[in-house]
Amino acid sequence: MLPTTMTAAVLHGPGDLRIETRPIPAVEPTDVAVDVAFCGICGTDLHYWDGWTFDAWLPNYDQPWVPGHEFTGSVVAVGDAVPDLSVGDRVVVEPRTPCQTCAACRKGITNFCTSMRGMRGSGAWAEYTVVDHRNVVRFPEHLDPQLVSLTEPLGCVLRGFDRIDIAAGDFVFVAGAGPIGLLALQMAKHSGASRVLVSEPHPSRRDLVAELGADVILDPTTDDVPAAVRDATRGLGADICIEAAGVNPAFQACIDSVRDSGTILVLSLANPEATFDLKPYDLFSHELRIVGSNTRLNTFQRALDLVPLLDLEPIVTEVLPLTEAVTGVRRAKAGEGGKIVLDCRGGN
Repeated sequence: MLPTTMTAAVLHGPGDLRIETRPIPAVEPTDVAVDVAFCGICGTDLHYWDGWTFDAWLPNYDQPWVPGHEFTGSVVAVGDAVPDLSVGDRVVVEPRTPCQTCAACRKGITNFCTSMRGMRGSGAWAEYTVVDHRNVVRFPEHLDPQLVSLTEPLGCVLRGFDRIDIAAGDFVFVAGAGPIGLLALQMAKHSGASRVLVSEPHPSRRDLVAELGADVILDPTTDDVPAAVRDATRGLGADICIEAAGVNPAFQACIDSVRDSGTILVLSLANPEATFDLKPYDLFSHELRIVGSNTRLNTFQRALDLVPLLDLEPIVTEVLPLTEAVTGVRRAKAGEGGKIVLDCRGGN
């Protein structure tokens, strides 16, 4: 039987995350309740912690709420109108529900839905959460639920790769080796890149980059990154530059490292208040292509299918109990290691 209350990490405002007892949301007829197993700490969660203000595409929460959207668990209750899920199913959850009726949805770009439903203010940094059954995907018993929690960010990276023309033999440069950059490194290798070059200032993350097989590893605090990229690519520059850090120096490194007629893919979520000086002449003279990528579009199931095919285990560098969520956030903000995951199972 589903209990009435749960332990949750509740964000009350910038830098104010508290472990509390909260009521479990009601299970509506089309919902399922999920006993959360593991939930990742996402860069977006860190931005909410920092007090960033977003536009209508990413909701701003005015009252205490539970973050967390990269999670796995098991079904513990099923609404009366849910036909295809049962108690005990192991699941991973796509956290956003498009309306399917707005102009963007009718055009097929559901990631730009103007009436997107989130998780009703009760995310998965909690023992339980309640979600629309359409967002729930079963996963096989043999898969590690910690690694399956990477499905959502991997789906975001896969959306970016859908938007560019990467070919076997390409030179790929990744600026930033946080979790998104590490997943991009994996996808570049999986897509057949001949050489993958990665720039990252944190030593522990450079160690991860080496473990995951990058061909050239650069420290932007000491290396001339564009010169090193061109030296490693026969003077041409990278065919694809992937900005995965969300800061202007990383974007500038991509601008300076891409080859003529090359592509820059922006995978990061930068501060909405940040600006960048760009000369239109450079776009013309170097025939540059700058491509943005917004969350996921028809990539969630494909990302789940890729989980056993990629080398994801090194990316999860620390698992902390839910009660240590504040510690996890602070370590993630410090750039320590790769993905930090919260163990939300009761008793942890």
